[in-house]
This record gives sequence, C-alpha cells and structure tokens, in this order.
Amino acid sequence: MYFGRIKTIIKTIAGFNRDFSKILDIGGGLGLFSMNFKLNFPMSSVIILDKSLYKGIKEILTKYPTLKITDYVQEDIQEETSFDSNSFDLIFALDILEHVENPSIAIDEILRILKENGFLFISVPTESILLTIVRRMIGTIKNIQVNPHWLGKVKSEKGFFKILREKNINIIFKRRYPFNMLPRLFSYDIFYLIQKL
Repeated sequence: MYFGRIKTIIKTIAGFNRDFSKILDIGGGLGLFSMNFKLNFPMSSVIILDKSLYKGIKEILTKYPTLKITDYVQEDIQEETSFDSNSFDLIFALDILEHVENPSIAIDEILRILKENGFLFISVPTESILLTIVRRMIGTIKNIQVNPHWLGKVKSEKGFFKILREKNINIIFKRRYPFNMLPRLFSYDIFYLIQKL
C-alpha cells in the first residue's frame, strides 16, 4: 500500500503540468519517496530534511547519478531552518506532522520557506473506529512503536485540520486514502494538497 500511496501522490502532482524545480521532503528519512519522485521528475532538485537523519544515507542515495538528491539537511522543522524564505516550489510532509510536538509551529516554518503560490502536500493518519478495533485486536502482539501518533499538542486529525483552517492557505483538496469514495471508517490516511496564498 505504501507504493500505491507514492503513485497516487506523484500522479496528483504530475496533473498540475507545472515546473517544480526546487522540492523539499520533510522527514524523508531513507529517501524512498524522494527517489521515486526523482524518477518521475528528473529535472527537479530535491532536498531531504530530517532531524534524525542517518549519517550514511547520503552516500547510499547518491550512488546512482540519475537518482541524485541535491542535499540532506539535519534540522527540525519546528525551528527556523537554514533555508531562505520563499525557497521551495513544492514541499512534502508525508506522515510526519503527527509526530511533532507542535504542528502549528512546523506549518508556520513550512509556509515561510514555501514560495508564494507554492504547493504543500501533507498526509496524516486518521484513527477511524475500524482502525482502532484492528489495532486492539492485534494489540496482544508486543512490538516497539518507534513513532506513535498524535502525542504532541494536537491529539487527532480533526485537531490538525482545525490548525490548517487558521493558516493563510488554500486547501485545494482533502482526500481519504486509500478509499476516498468509501466512508472515513475504511481509510487510514488523509491527504491535503495546500497552496500558499
């Protein structure tokens, strides 16, 4: 399902038929999404920002010139980053803002470095009743939950949406994934495509 989500995101962006020359992938980690993006938009310059970036990842991901990612920055999006204002045409924050302490501060910094009329693509999890039941059913199996959801100042996707509505942005769409046509019950992620005003 992860690769299905990547395909959906890239197809959506491709539909704008617009040049996205400078891209930021927040919380890009191992760079899987960034590499897939570069395969489809080879002329774009992609930067990964991750506060817990693995030291050897740059050498691994730049091994193949056709997939070269421009740079890797180890910074926290909840603080002022080293990027100039209005730097990026397109920013991705995929399944990352539900892990930060203060998503509102993170979004403010994202909007600072995003160009006017630039696009921001966000995905956050939705804890539907069905998903909660499934989690409880398999909850007897012990595992390490490295990145729990919504443990900061925002406690749910609904609280996150409330923050978005307070920002100077245009929410182009809000879609459930993977089943937008089915009730929210059957989805585990919500996609937002946002334009900075």
